[in-house]
Order: sequence, then C-alpha cells, then structure tokens
Amino acid sequence: MSEGMRTADGPRRMLTLIMPAMNEEANLPRAYDEITRVMADLPYDYEVLVIDNASTDRTGEVGATLATRDPRWRYVRFSRNFTVEISIAAGLRFARGDAALILFSDLQDPPRLIPEFLRKWEEGHDVVYGQLRKRQDESFLKGLGARVFYRVINALSEVEITPNATDFRLLSRRAIDAINQFDERNRYLRGFAHWVGFKRCPVLYDREPRLAGKSKSRPFILLNLAVNAVTCFSIKPLQLFSLCGAVAAVGTLCLALVYIGSWLFAYSVPGLTTLGLLLLANLAATLLGFGAIGEYVGRIYIETKRRPLFLIDRAVNLEAPARTAPAYLDMRPAEGAAA
Repeated sequence: MSEGMRTADGPRRMLTLIMPAMNEEANLPRAYDEITRVMADLPYDYEVLVIDNASTDRTGEVGATLATRDPRWRYVRFSRNFTVEISIAAGLRFARGDAALILFSDLQDPPRLIPEFLRKWEEGHDVVYGQLRKRQDESFLKGLGARVFYRVINALSEVEITPNATDFRLLSRRAIDAINQFDERNRYLRGFAHWVGFKRCPVLYDREPRLAGKSKSRPFILLNLAVNAVTCFSIKPLQLFSLCGAVAAVGTLCLALVYIGSWLFAYSVPGLTTLGLLLLANLAATLLGFGAIGEYVGRIYIETKRRPLFLIDRAVNLEAPARTAPAYLDMRPAEGAAA
C-alpha cells in the first residue's frame, strides 16, 4: 500500500491508471475530464501515468500540461516509438498503486467501467480483464480475423487466451509484481496476465467508436502481435513442421512403392502432375518451416542483446521506485514543468 495515503477513517487504497498514448492530443483533455469525474465518486486515491510513445503531434505538450496542473497525473515520453506493449510494461514498472488499470487514451474502452473493475478486484480477483461483446465499428473481415486469431493462438499456445479479451484490464499489486519480473523484449500482456495464474474474471462491455484521432492498429502491427502471442508461449509451430516432415516422408515412401509396382508390372502411371504438386507442396512446407525457425531465431537474437526495454526522453511528476528505475533512464523533467 502506498505511504501517505491515509485518512481519519484509515488507509485509502490507491489505483494507478496506465494510459498509453501516441498522437492523441485531441483525446487527452477528454480523458482527463472523464477520469476526474468517475474517480471523484470513488473512495480511492489515484494516479494517471500517461506513457507517450514519441508522438509527433501536440500530445507531449498536452500531457505535460495536465501533469503540471494536476499532481495526480504523471507524464512520460519515450525517446522513440517502443510499441504499445512496452508502454504498458513501463507503466507497470512505475505504478505505485495497490492495483493498476490499463486504459488507452482513445477512450474506446469507457472509463465509466472503472467502478466495475474495482468491485471485481475488491471481491478478490487479481486479474480483471475486459471482454468484448461486440465492437461498433468492426467490419466483417476484421471480426472474422479476430476469431481466427484467437483460435490459432489457443491451438498453438500453451496458455489459453480468452477470446475477445482486451488490454483493458486491472491487475492487483501481486499480479503487477509478478509481471514486472518478466524481462522479455518480445511481450504480449494478455498472455502474461494469464500465464501468472491467480484468480481472474471478465468484465463484458461494448467498445465505443473512436471520436478523435486515428487508430494505430495497422494490419502489419496486428500480425506481429499475433506472432508474438504464439512465439512467447509455445514451440508448437516448430513441432508442427516436424510432424509435416514425418507425414511427407511417409507419403513419399507410399508414392515410391506405387511407382516401383508400376515399373515391375510394366504399367505406366501418369505422374508429371503428381510430381509437380508434390514438389510445390514440399517447397511451400520448407519455406514455411524456415520462416517459423526464423521467427524464433530472430526473437532469440533480440533477447540476447539485453538492450533496455525503453528509454525516457523527458518526464513530469515521475518518481520511480528504486526497484524499478534502471540507471539508464533519463529522469529529467520536461522543460518548464515541475518534476
């Protein structure tokens, strides 16, 4: 429990709201108003960590201004775009609360659900995750892709990911401390939150349409996230290619016996098409196998470099606990702002 958070009636628990942001200058003021309104009616102290992934618009100026005006808000700007998963990792490392709730600054995950997440936490759940019923602006193809995504991940991964679960989730302090022990560079929070175990439950909701700014969920980014989700938790893709190799060997042996029999009995079997298809199938399987091996080797290569997860360009109101503040972080405050 955070020190200094006590009242005449006893200690007040503290909630950390982790808010990744990239080019969200139009949404941050609305996020401030909605969060302030929701938290005003709750018996909790709170802080908001805005993690700016090197925005190119006025997000930095707006975030620093909010943090200067309200000490409950803390602003951190990365030196470059380290991806949203790293933004969440940084937020968890700097979180001082008894629990942390990840809330994206586009507000498609509505802040009005914060009391529901807190209620589930008070009931004893360490991980409370948002689960979509439907998405208002989702196309048929995107919805189909999401269903296929979860089926593939759960088939290949050793950790079961709840379909339609989102990063809109609350983690208790012990869940935060557990995930902070993960020192991996290739990260997938939804998988980590399930891997640590502990008691968990969903909060069903409908994601709201974006009112300002543009979505950062590009197809390539989503594809890379899907690959991370599999490679972080399973070697089944490599095992599948071993199985394919065994099946191909058996099929080749059977076909060889057929052609030997045809030669012995002087019966000509048309085989050019068959041979062509087999060669193409073998080539496709070989290339896919090399691709799967390449994904794993590439991630091993990245992990072995042991580079820092992120670098901070500037910050406002950031007082990192000693256990989570590596020496490489630039803790200087933003110009003209109080540290």
